[in-house]
Amino acid sequence: MQQINLHTHQINLGTNIQILNVFAQNLPFSIADQLFSAGLHPWHIGKVNPDDCLLAIEKATVHENLLAIGECGLDRSINEIFAIQELYFKRQIEIAEKYHKPLIIHCVRAYPDLIRMKKELKSDIPWIIHGYNGNLETTKSLNSHDFYFSVGESFLTDERKRESFHEIPFDHLFFETDDSEISIQKIYLFAAEILKTSEDLLTEAIFNNFKTIFRNGKLVTTN
Repeated sequence: MQQINLHTHQINLGTNIQILNVFAQNLPFSIADQLFSAGLHPWHIGKVNPDDCLLAIEKATVHENLLAIGECGLDRSINEIFAIQELYFKRQIEIAEKYHKPLIIHCVRAYPDLIRMKKELKSDIPWIIHGYNGNLETTKSLNSHDFYFSVGESFLTDERKRESFHEIPFDHLFFETDDSEISIQKIYLFAAEILKTSEDLLTEAIFNNFKTIFRNGKLVTTN
């Protein structure tokens, strides 16, 4: 069974399923048979033409290998005006809703804002927080609002986050390499050791999560 790398910035050789992150300003994207996501990152809003980026994202939705919108989101650690971040995040949520694509979300010091927006918009597509690094209290709060979590090396190697990791439900969990050089196989192995389970069982659980959300590039719904 293949391991899922939900979010990576580089294509790696191997048989694992990997979703390559493509920044909106680098669209169109046309590597054959490569699954990808596309979004306007909050760091880039003031450095590109954001409206052109949104148009490029919407055009990319016709590509069968575009699995998700993102990474997009909110970041209170940068100088970009937060209301502007919210505006362009909301517009990407609208694209995701229109084309039934999950969101891959960048969130830094803005989890309450993320929860607020999800409640206000009454969104029913999966919201997946990539590079998740929250504490136990934050994890419990996000759980109560049906968020998904994609975790990587920095979260797994931080012993202070072990309680938080154990709080994430298996059916809402993914793993990623992001921009790290570590292999996805090592991340799965390390996670299995922490959770005191086998790598095979963990691989199967995450693969099933992937099948629950995605099929042939389209969102699977239970409605």
